[in-house]
Amino acid sequence: MKLPSRRLAGLATTGATVAALMGAAVVAAPSASAHGTYRHCTNSTSFTAANVNDYRASIPIGYVNSAETLNCYLTNGDSGPGVSALQRALNRCHSAGLVADGVFGDLTEAALRSAQRATGATVDGEYGPNTLTHIKWPAFRQSTGQFVACYRSGQLAWV
Repeated sequence: MKLPSRRLAGLATTGATVAALMGAAVVAAPSASAHGTYRHCTNSTSFTAANVNDYRASIPIGYVNSAETLNCYLTNGDSGPGVSALQRALNRCHSAGLVADGVFGDLTEAALRSAQRATGATVDGEYGPNTLTHIKWPAFRQSTGQFVACYRSGQLAWV
C-alpha cells in the first residue's frame, strides 16, 4: 500500500510544481494593450494641406508590416520624430510653448491634455487617432519654409 501513496505523493508534487509554474507564467504575461492593434508613432511623414502641393504638414506615423499608418499612438516616455511632429503642432496651432526636442515628457502631456480639452478630443494625455482628428496641424510652404496656417487632418492628404 505504500507504493500508491508514493505515486500519489509524486503526482501531487508534480501537480503543485506545474500549477506554480503556470501561475508564474500568468503573472509574467504582459497585459493586453489599451491601444489595441495601434502601433507606436515612430516617425512622421509629410502631407499636402488644403489641396495645395506646396503646403506641407508633418504628421506622426507608425508602421504595420512596413506600411505607413496613422493608427498609431504616443504616450509619456516616447521619443522620436513622431513626438517632434506632435510638439510642433502643439506649439504652432495650440500655443503650447514646448521645446520640440522629440521627447514626450510631462510638459508635452500637459500641453496635449490642454489641446484635447480645447478641441473636444478624449482627454487622456495620449496621442492617437482620436486626437489626430481633433487637433490642428501646422502647414508650411515647402518652397520657402514659411508658415501658412493650421489645418485639421481632414484637410490633409498623403503626398
